[in-house]
Amino acid sequence: MNVEYRVLGPVEVVRDGVPVALPAGRGRVLLATLLLRPNRFVPVDELVDRLWDGEPPTPDRAHKTLQMVVRRLRVALGDADCVRTATGGYLAEVDPEQLDLTRFRRLAADGEFATALAHWRGPVASDVDSAHLHREDVPPLVEERLVVLGRRIDVDLARGRGGELVDELRGLTGEHPLREGFWAQLVQALHQAGRPQDALAAYEQIRDQLADELGVEPGQPLRDLHERLLDPAARGDVPRQLPALATYFAGREEELAKLTRLTEAGAAVVITAIDGAAGVGKTALAVHWAHSVADRFPDGQLYVDLRGFDPSAQPLEPSDVLASFLAAFGVPGGKVPADLPERAALYRSVIADRRVLVLLDNARDVEQVRPLLPAGRGCLVVLTSRNRFTGLVVREGALPVTLDVLTEPDAVALLTARLGADRVRAEPDAVADLVAFCGGLPLALAVLASRTASSPELTLRALVDELKDASSGLMGGVDTVFSTSYRRLDAAAARLFRLLGLATGPDISLDAAAALDGRSRTEVRRSLHLLIRMHLAVERTPGRYTCHELLRAYSLTRSVAEDTDADRHAAVRRLLDFYLRTADNADRLLRHSRVALTLPPMADDVHPTPLPDRTAALTWCETEHQNLMAAARLAGEHGLHQHAWQLPTTMFGYLNVHQLPAERVELCRVALAAARAAENPFAVGNTLHSLGNALSTLSLFEEADAAYAEALQVREGIGHLHGIAVTLDQWAVNQAKQGLLEPARVLHERAVDRRREEGEPAGLAIALNNQAMTLVALKDFEAALAANDEAHATIVAAGIDYLLPSTLDTRGMLQLELGRLDDAVETFHDVLALPDDDMPNAIRAVTHENLAEALARQGRVAEAVAALGEALLMREEQGNTRAAAVLRDRIAELES
Repeated sequence: MNVEYRVLGPVEVVRDGVPVALPAGRGRVLLATLLLRPNRFVPVDELVDRLWDGEPPTPDRAHKTLQMVVRRLRVALGDADCVRTATGGYLAEVDPEQLDLTRFRRLAADGEFATALAHWRGPVASDVDSAHLHREDVPPLVEERLVVLGRRIDVDLARGRGGELVDELRGLTGEHPLREGFWAQLVQALHQAGRPQDALAAYEQIRDQLADELGVEPGQPLRDLHERLLDPAARGDVPRQLPALATYFAGREEELAKLTRLTEAGAAVVITAIDGAAGVGKTALAVHWAHSVADRFPDGQLYVDLRGFDPSAQPLEPSDVLASFLAAFGVPGGKVPADLPERAALYRSVIADRRVLVLLDNARDVEQVRPLLPAGRGCLVVLTSRNRFTGLVVREGALPVTLDVLTEPDAVALLTARLGADRVRAEPDAVADLVAFCGGLPLALAVLASRTASSPELTLRALVDELKDASSGLMGGVDTVFSTSYRRLDAAAARLFRLLGLATGPDISLDAAAALDGRSRTEVRRSLHLLIRMHLAVERTPGRYTCHELLRAYSLTRSVAEDTDADRHAAVRRLLDFYLRTADNADRLLRHSRVALTLPPMADDVHPTPLPDRTAALTWCETEHQNLMAAARLAGEHGLHQHAWQLPTTMFGYLNVHQLPAERVELCRVALAAARAAENPFAVGNTLHSLGNALSTLSLFEEADAAYAEALQVREGIGHLHGIAVTLDQWAVNQAKQGLLEPARVLHERAVDRRREEGEPAGLAIALNNQAMTLVALKDFEAALAANDEAHATIVAAGIDYLLPSTLDTRGMLQLELGRLDDAVETFHDVLALPDDDMPNAIRAVTHENLAEALARQGRVAEAVAALGEALLMREEQGNTRAAAVLRDRIAELES
């Protein structure tokens, strides 16, 4: 039996998906009071105060009535009864994962702010009639929510989403007019959105309000923000992506001095290439030095782990890295070109006049790095690799720094920093032996230091003896060092360490790690913290875990030695189940209509991340994007072809929202290969159709035609009626885009016929409206009007309002062509007045273009130019350069 208790909104108890009928009045007050203090004893007197709002009857009568209320509540709850009696009071005994309040707090503590906030359905206990409860219990929770909301907005601002946040922050500053934190965020969002004057005006508004109502000036953080805005050099949001400094860093004075000398050479772009063996400390040196010079690069610091030598994953593609770098500077996803050279050119243009530090960690080869090099004077590139990049030195003038192992004094200094001077001085010979055994490798020394620090009773000489005993086998020195820490783990943590090497993404969340391991989040979190203490894993950001590639390689060797093939396969299957189920849940929230997938059975010990709404789905997909792509490839390697084709399919909603058609093409090709390997014609047809859609969006019309043709052939071969109708419809649209109107007409007729056979209203409305648009282009206005009228009537009858924008826009086009200009203008304004959630930007842009045409024909030129300007902004955000060029020409024509 699955039971959920909810207080963040109306009080609810849901048993196996069915709401429990709860008593009204005092029974609901009692349940709310107990659930707001989960697993905590609440005295009878406190409950009486809540139930009677501080005005109870006689104590005897109040206690008897309370007992009666408890009995009735327990009867109503039935199997879901959580009320327990204790001496002098009661408590609600609930699992933390059963109660929305504790889930909210847990997710917030893990840094999953958007998902945490999605648990709030309205005001706390909004249907509970108790002034005492709302006065005493609710305000602290409201404050708790506002703090988490502020943190979520901070994350969104850090991701460059200022433009998307303005409306939300306007509302929040209206609700909380004296809360300076929200005002500061509004000022940042407006500035980030390219509206500096509005940002300054917002600051003036809060300053006046504080002066009028409280007689005070804004706090120092808000005043500092205002000063930065007044700085003429102030720019948009600045990415600061450098990893945190290592807690312990010692030595390397000679290398640090050399790096500083090289960067003062005065070149337009300074490229410093640090090479050296695995574990020698390249990343630590690069990060340490980058932090020391970061203030010389006020326009931003970029960082990426290129994963060039990760034993269980592919190196990152330069194209993907460029997309993330451009996003860091606020370039919308739809504006990022699909072609690698064009992406690289846009990247160079964006930072051409900026002073930016770029740290490229763990690069594999020159080809991976070259597209990521900026061209602007004053930029600095620091890259690390096991390889020496001679080609980069010769052609781009890179300045090489080869890193050797630590000298003995530096190695001793590192151990001293970790263990303390007294302990090191007490056993100098043992320290020398430890340094020699580790070969001066900082990673090995760090692991040994953690092992020693966690066992104060262990002498350094005893550790040396232990290492010598272990090395008498076949292990090398570094593996021996790792093994001493590994063997100190309990069985559960050791198993988790072995399994982590199987996960091929750049990092892993707690939820995903729990699925991989097959234990609860609480148990896995405990094991992860032990791995971190032993330096066998790191928590790169809150709730995101990873390991050095040497440790990952070691974990894989231990897994091969200790785990059976079946155990490893089962772990991978659980991880893929987790990603697939959560991604499918996200996709359902992000797409109004889609082909329902029949997912493979899910293991019992897999628990997908809860995604209550669209915002949580978008945040999860954005965070897990690279992991999902890696998971799709991992599925193919393990012969789990259903996972391999379905995982990319579940990402299409996210890619559509962020307008990333190039990434969709890449994923479609991954899915198609898996579908063919699985000999699954349904999957082949589905992925071919999706590939056609993505190619058409990129204006690769002929390639899209080929994909649609094969998709139609496959779907007809298996009698997939819905798939046939969808492919016919989209193929017709693709033909019409090329001006092939007669072939498009034939395909539309076939699509509408199939949709009628299928009997699904949304699909029929879409097909009819697409047909109407082609008929308008063919000047067959009577037939177009009939198709559009039927589409509109179908939408209204079925209540599928999200399709209204496209059908109304088509109606406006018809009115325009028929010369009914006033009607057309009114219709287009009606479309633009619809909620943003119901209208993709592509349709909104088209509607602005059509409105401009109607206004121009009426002689309202200034209004037409303004409408075209709105459309141009949207086309540029979408990366539709062809449409943007046409709009610029049209604006110039109207203004001439």
